[in-house]
Amino acid sequence: MQKIPSFSLSPIQNGIIRSSAVDDLLSPENTCQMALNLHFDQIGAVISRKGITALGGAVEDSETVLGMINYRNNAGSNYKLLAKLNTSVYSWNGSAWSTVRTTLTASSKARFTNFVDYTFMVNGNGNEVCSTYNGSGSFGSTNVASLPAGDCIENFRSRIWVASSATDKVYYSDVVSTSNTITGGTSFIQISPQDGEKITAIQRHPRMLLVFKQNHIYRIYSINSVDPDPSILMGTYSQESVIEAKDGIYYHHPTGFYKFVDGGTQQEISRPIIDIIKAIPRTYYENVSGWSDDDHLYWSIGDITLEGITFNNVVCRFTISTQIWTVYNYAVEIRSACLFDNGTTLVNVVGGNAGKVYTFDSGTSDDGSPINYDLQTHWLYLTASKSTLKSLTEIVAIHENANGCQVSYQIDNEDKNKWTPIGEIKKDLSHKFTFNSKNFVRIKFRLSGNTVGSPFIWRTFELLNLISI
Repeated sequence: MQKIPSFSLSPIQNGIIRSSAVDDLLSPENTCQMALNLHFDQIGAVISRKGITALGGAVEDSETVLGMINYRNNAGSNYKLLAKLNTSVYSWNGSAWSTVRTTLTASSKARFTNFVDYTFMVNGNGNEVCSTYNGSGSFGSTNVASLPAGDCIENFRSRIWVASSATDKVYYSDVVSTSNTITGGTSFIQISPQDGEKITAIQRHPRMLLVFKQNHIYRIYSINSVDPDPSILMGTYSQESVIEAKDGIYYHHPTGFYKFVDGGTQQEISRPIIDIIKAIPRTYYENVSGWSDDDHLYWSIGDITLEGITFNNVVCRFTISTQIWTVYNYAVEIRSACLFDNGTTLVNVVGGNAGKVYTFDSGTSDDGSPINYDLQTHWLYLTASKSTLKSLTEIVAIHENANGCQVSYQIDNEDKNKWTPIGEIKKDLSHKFTFNSKNFVRIKFRLSGNTVGSPFIWRTFELLNLISI
């Protein structure tokens, strides 16, 4: 028997790398197997996420927010947040919600684009025509011209474009006039008709309009220049999953999350969490929704079952600058999102399935519900020789605001969902635990709890009494 000098575990600063992507023997020491409601933005510390706060109370009780946009005019004098719930569209003026459109198909998703001081809206291929809103009153037909009902809408190269999934057509208006009048709307480009896929999204790019089908992407450069065949062999099932971020356009496909690369290729970014992506149910592909902030991408993926455990209302978070993944889950299912500029501040808002719109990354709870956190390390061998048998009887938790956190462990081939308790953190900044780990080759640690106040901050474990046998 030989006592090994005390040492600290490497701080977990590079987020989640699942063992389904990289075996624990090769996973970097500064990564973890699972992190729930924790982020790694501050190098060397693991910190619990912020919450969500209802914006003005319930818009329409128990309904799902199926589309949002920030109306704003070029004069910078009129800012409204628009949200579609059930059969209506509501406007938030900073203090109250009011109805601005009614008699819509309840289950349809509303899509919007801002152009010539109007918000243009489509709500599916039914009898609900394209409509516009100018920041006051209700939606109407001003500047709609002959634009049809459709599923997706965008502005690109001084035209309004409307995509129809039923016909595989992308309709376009004339180039806007000097008086900002929209005309036309009956001309169209046919996108690979009746190929077994439907148009699911359109997204403006600096050089092209991207047209998504489930498994392909086509590029429209102008009304006279379009890909006859797809340029990308990965599309999306959900318009809401397409994110325009600071460095490009990202989207969800059943095989992963991807970045569109100008030139006709795509870059997969989600390999470190591949089993989480594969756990998204097929029935949820059309509902994956995404948004971004200055350095992060978020995708809401619904409920998933991972290693026999169900996680509800899951959001995958990717940090662009550091390429780090983590996982959140919320008290509500997030179904839509947008950036809201109220003339004073810019804030991300998200729409849930409980009749409310929320400010994102706001407060220390999920609209009053505590934020649960869970951190699980990879298998740790702790000695240069991976086969060395060892025991551990003393560790110190180095933390901040982690009082009440439960610490536990697994060894060797124990059931993956069975954890042996070590104890509860009760002392500020550092807490020493004495326990009997038995003899083991490998060990992993888990920290779990919840917070509704100061953020949980985790730094490392110090191992004080490790003995090789």
